[in-house]
This record gives sequence, structure tokens and C-alpha cells, in this order.
Amino acid sequence: MALRRNKRSPASIALAQAIIHEYQPKNAEEMQEAIKDIFGPTFEAMLQGEMDAHLGYESNDHGPKNTDNRRNGYTGKSVKSSYGEIPVEVPRDRDSSFFHCLL
Repeated sequence: MALRRNKRSPASIALAQAIIHEYQPKNAEEMQEAIKDIFGPTFEAMLQGEMDAHLGYESNDHGPKNTDNRRNGYTGKSVKSSYGEIPVEVPRDRDSSFFHCLL
């Protein structure tokens, strides 16, 4: 029988090792709490990328823009997950036209 190869990417292995090093979970419950803790900032970073694409420019871009719509702060929301409710800060735009289907 052939040996099974680990198909995980080196980046995902390094990330998992960093989480374990930082949080030092002793059991599955503590590991779930660590995952829950990093989910919010990860989700917020994804929403920032979506906002960049929506507006056509990155945050703190001081160059000319193709739109009059601008960023306009954040709204606090909770995302329901298998780990429970996780608070996230959702970016807003002045036109209120930014909407993400995951919310």
C-alpha cells in the first residue's frame, strides 16, 4: 500500500503552527476558541478587500479616484457560525451601496 501524502499547502501548515504557538491550546475546546478569535479579523480583512473592489481603490489611496463614493466608517455586526456569534466590524460607504451576501 502506498504512503498517503499530506496535501496541505506549506502556508496552511505554517499558519496552523503559528496559531498553536500563539494560543497554546491544551484541548479541542481551547483550539476552537483560538479559531473563533481569529475568524473575526480574517472576515474583516476579506470585507476590506471587497470594499476596495467595490470602490475601485484601496484604503488610504490619496490619488485620483473614478468615483465620488468614499468609505464611511464601520458598523458592528455579529456573524453566526458553528463557533457561536462572532462580532465583526463591517465597512460602510457613503452611498450605502456596499452589500456583502455573507452578512
